[in-house]
Amino acid sequence: MDRAEKMKKYRKEMAHADPFRQSSPAPGTGIPAKGLLAAGVIGIVILGLFFFMLYHKKEESDLTYVTQEEFASLMSFLGDGLLQKQPDQEPDSSITYGQLKDAIQAVGLSGTISVNGGVEKLKREVLIDYYTQILDYLDLEESVTRKTILLLEQDKQNCWTQDGKVKCSGDFLHLHPCFTYDVFLANGTLLGVAGKSNQTVAIKGVKINAVADKTLSFTYKKREYEVSCTDTDNLSDGATCTLCIKGGKVTKVKDLKGGKQEAQTEKKTEKQTGTNVSENVRVLLLNKNSVYYDQIYVTCSTKCNVTQKKKKKTYQKSKVVDIKKLKLKKGEYVQLTPAAGSGQLFLADAKGKTISNGYFGRFDIYRDAGGYYIVNQVPVEKYLYSVVASEMPSYFEKEALKAQAVCARSYVYQQMAAGDYQKYHAQIDDSTNYQVYNKSQSCEADVQAVEETAGQVMYAQDAIVTAYYYSSSCGYGSGMEIWNQDSSDYPYLKAKTLDPSGQNRSFDMSKEKDFRSFITSKQKKSYDDASMYYRWNARVELSSRQKELCQTIRERSKISPQNFAFYAVTGNKTKKVSSMDGFGGVKTMSCKKRSKSGAILALTIAFEFGKVEIKSEYNIRSIVGCALEQITYADGSANETARFLPSAYFSIAYEKKSGRYVLSGGGNGHGIGMSQYGADGMAKAGWDYKKILRFYYDGVTIKKLGQQGG
Repeated sequence: MDRAEKMKKYRKEMAHADPFRQSSPAPGTGIPAKGLLAAGVIGIVILGLFFFMLYHKKEESDLTYVTQEEFASLMSFLGDGLLQKQPDQEPDSSITYGQLKDAIQAVGLSGTISVNGGVEKLKREVLIDYYTQILDYLDLEESVTRKTILLLEQDKQNCWTQDGKVKCSGDFLHLHPCFTYDVFLANGTLLGVAGKSNQTVAIKGVKINAVADKTLSFTYKKREYEVSCTDTDNLSDGATCTLCIKGGKVTKVKDLKGGKQEAQTEKKTEKQTGTNVSENVRVLLLNKNSVYYDQIYVTCSTKCNVTQKKKKKTYQKSKVVDIKKLKLKKGEYVQLTPAAGSGQLFLADAKGKTISNGYFGRFDIYRDAGGYYIVNQVPVEKYLYSVVASEMPSYFEKEALKAQAVCARSYVYQQMAAGDYQKYHAQIDDSTNYQVYNKSQSCEADVQAVEETAGQVMYAQDAIVTAYYYSSSCGYGSGMEIWNQDSSDYPYLKAKTLDPSGQNRSFDMSKEKDFRSFITSKQKKSYDDASMYYRWNARVELSSRQKELCQTIRERSKISPQNFAFYAVTGNKTKKVSSMDGFGGVKTMSCKKRSKSGAILALTIAFEFGKVEIKSEYNIRSIVGCALEQITYADGSANETARFLPSAYFSIAYEKKSGRYVLSGGGNGHGIGMSQYGADGMAKAGWDYKKILRFYYDGVTIKKLGQQGG
């Protein structure tokens, strides 16, 4: 919303606000006579506590109030300092209600944000609440961000955190090493602290220097630190690991390599080679984009056994299991298992009407502070029935479906070893974050493709490959460079042409002229040219979507900061900066660099006083996509609601007359690994599934899990 709307909103909110917040005690009113005795007693107690506190200073006492200097730092996002130190005040004296009132008046918000005056000091949480309101009005560029940091070390000018060094605008923060804090940051500078945090922060790539007396000395990002660690039995000098830290101590050690547990760690990694794998996978079932559900109803195609705290109750076929009625406490779970092995579980509404396809295996339903969540433990082979059905049309050729089954099996086993969802007792989820699961009902063709390739996965040097796949190409496939990653780590994923007339010929689409000529050609010459996405055209208007554009850039840069670079431009001078603050209006968009396969590796969006360079195909597709007006596909159909580009394989042209960019593109998906439409085209040309897979994944062997040889 714009500033006028915000002002209107806040006036309405403040008119109905909690009177306790709006009427803080008015200091300076004196002590009633009847309170003198009590005041004297309190004074004696305080005097006694004074000496105790000298030697028993609590960590939170440092953050009870906000000093003048810290408040001035918090307000520095406006430029010139608004707070002037009072003649009788020191920089380390705490901010009072009266001083806050003066500051609010100075920035022109006194008619909107109401606060009583007085000389009483504000508690930090109260001041931060007011500060958040000030930001909502005055920080229209969102230059100030709130973030949780793990403080590793601090001096007068800098703090070292899990993300590296940040500047401090003053020597006013008295924080404790290896504690986590919620802080406010702007342009790489720590402005102030919202409060301490209960969040655990993990730091990866730690090298252990020494272990002694429950203290761990370690090196992280070329600096040495110390932290309390009560469980040091398995740690030793020279080992590397991930440390999870909160409250001044290590809460957990993960990914330990070297040292006393090296043998155990190596044994765990055998999961990736297929020599020690589970027959079941644990899938987190998402509620749209959320982990949690407010309420869950389940039915079963057979009788259903419900086990809670080792007590089992059997529900009849189709009887609704109402999870709320089971009265799970936080930290508890219930297990739902079909009484017959062929039974399936269904998500349902309160009346028992099913709202999902059937799930094999069992449901483990947990409750924590966020709500309920569901984990489906299911045999991998039955999991694959639904993945193949959800990821590839059942009318595709049989050999293409079999190739898809082997890809999906390889991918799930590789991802099971990663342990991404340990917090939720799961290994993967059911979305495109991994593989789409159970969104389409499986049919005989899907089941047959899985069963005829039972247990088969792809190996490269005795490790299961990361079998990425996507919908369709523009005629070329890519390696890992389009994700700004080192392709040498994935030697089986290479850029290649899908042209039937010369599938192994050398090519280079990195030249703008050559790629434009190829992508605008009407000639069909690819195994996946049957896809409606093989060619598409899009119209993009940047200026009318600047707000969405900038918001998407900020959101994506927080997720993958290594893929963004910001530059302030003044005349002929260009300076790298940390944000888009002051960039002004959007002007142009251009391709800075292409991959050998034609995908845009780096995109530049220029503004009046700056520019942003964006890497990684997903970032490019989402940022340009938010400014889409219309996209037209190869079959002539059009879409005016799309807000995400099908791929990063596109050329850019500007129409002066309309003020629009016209994108000529092709393909749907990231372009790494197997093209599903390409696999279908190859199967139509007589290729079997092994030949298809060996084309897309160079040098792999296809064999059953744990099988020796190729």
